[in-house]
Amino acid sequence: PYLLYIHINIEEGKKYLVGNIEVQGNRDVDLSEILASLKECVPGEVFSQEALQVDVANIQSLYFDRGYISCQVREASSVNPFTGRVDILYTIAEHEIAYVNKIKIRGNVKSRDVVVRRELRIFPGDRFDGEKLRRSRERLQNLGFFEQVSYDTEDTDVPDRKNLVVDVKETKTGAFSFGGGYSSVDKLIGFIEVEQKNFDWKNFPYFTGAGQDLRLRASFGTISSGFDLSFTNPWVFDYPVSFGFDAYRHTREREEDVGYAYDEKITGGDLRLGKELSEYIRGHITYRYDVINISNVDPAASSALLKEAGTNTVSSLTPGLTFDSRDNVFDPRIGDLISGSFQLAGGPFSGDKDFWKFNGRFSHYFPLPKDAALEIRARVGVGESYGDSHEIPIYERFFAGGAYTIRGYEERSVGPVDPLTNDPLGGEALLVGNIEYTIPLYQATDKSFKISAAAFYDTGSVWAKLSNLGSGSFYSGMGFGVRLKTPIGPITIDYGFPLNEAPGEQDKGSGRVHFSAGHSF
Repeated sequence: PYLLYIHINIEEGKKYLVGNIEVQGNRDVDLSEILASLKECVPGEVFSQEALQVDVANIQSLYFDRGYISCQVREASSVNPFTGRVDILYTIAEHEIAYVNKIKIRGNVKSRDVVVRRELRIFPGDRFDGEKLRRSRERLQNLGFFEQVSYDTEDTDVPDRKNLVVDVKETKTGAFSFGGGYSSVDKLIGFIEVEQKNFDWKNFPYFTGAGQDLRLRASFGTISSGFDLSFTNPWVFDYPVSFGFDAYRHTREREEDVGYAYDEKITGGDLRLGKELSEYIRGHITYRYDVINISNVDPAASSALLKEAGTNTVSSLTPGLTFDSRDNVFDPRIGDLISGSFQLAGGPFSGDKDFWKFNGRFSHYFPLPKDAALEIRARVGVGESYGDSHEIPIYERFFAGGAYTIRGYEERSVGPVDPLTNDPLGGEALLVGNIEYTIPLYQATDKSFKISAAAFYDTGSVWAKLSNLGSGSFYSGMGFGVRLKTPIGPITIDYGFPLNEAPGEQDKGSGRVHFSAGHSF
């Protein structure tokens, strides 16, 4: 065979900068707003056709947000012979504001129409509003029932009335899974789980379509085992109030490597109610009743740990509020998550232990180039005993260190320890802060699999008494990790380096691998 070499000579020529920008045809939108929407082709920047088309789309989006869904924008560019720059003229044909006539749902084979409609933030009679449509899409995607959500319009007999068509592509919501693995918290563990995220107890024999969540899980391992039954109905009697319950039984054997100096058995359950108070704020209240048995405490432990042995009941009521403006609850890049809850145990609710606890969490996400994101998060926990109880029981105290709080340290190793056995005792107050940068490395075309790299810095501490909150040393760690999004759920692998000596340790020690399945924070 003969090889043919082709040489292409390129003469790049001169770079042109953007000169004057003019807009004509705008009646209902101020010129200042249109100019503010231009992000690419601005005076003094290098001119390109790609950047010009981006700004055309920005102008159309500005009009679309106000109901001008038929708005047309034409651009014309020319080189100014006096300045040597490219002047741009945008000609706008606004047309009329369009209003929603009917809303049609397409593509929902399993899900009932009402499951889609109740998440929409735009209604018949409303003018088309881009922000409402974007928020509606976010809410539908956050359900986890649909892998794609898109919109279309249909003409009607009235020129300014359009039917809105919501197209959804359903994803699998039911799963039967089993498997095993290794966790830095639970060591070797296996599980069997059945879950339907789009459950409908009325729809015999398929039991799908109403948006309810039913989950049954059994786990077994070298140091822990248990079962969980959970049910949630997000709309009770088609009213925006959620109801749910949990029933569970967990056992954990003594294992100092993960911060447990005793055997623990918990049997209990809870009842949950919740209501959306505004677009981003949700209120909830939970009643919980647990029977806890502590045994097999190290005989050499101090009296503070030995007296925890025995069987006790905890009866508590926990109201709370959550603010969630994240764009995607499964893979957020922008928005905030703020939550606070107050747990009151004992007292008017009976039980053997009297105490209160407050838990607060905050996360803020910054979008960065190349689909990367920076997350800043903080957690605070405070509590005290009251009444007949002299201290919070060890199984209700705050602990830090390990995969879910301060990476680089052993599980639950940051904070007060038993002076005789060096076992973690927990405390009445906790502060933890985290900074994490993530950037995607690979994503499958159907978005079912994704690999991301992460770098993080964690800091915080635990105090035995609430009055000591903020005093003494903070413990910090830093490192890197991998985030895997898989069809069976997210997997997190981190390698953290401790920057301080943990309580009771003589040196910082080497780094540690933290492995977990599910969202860490």
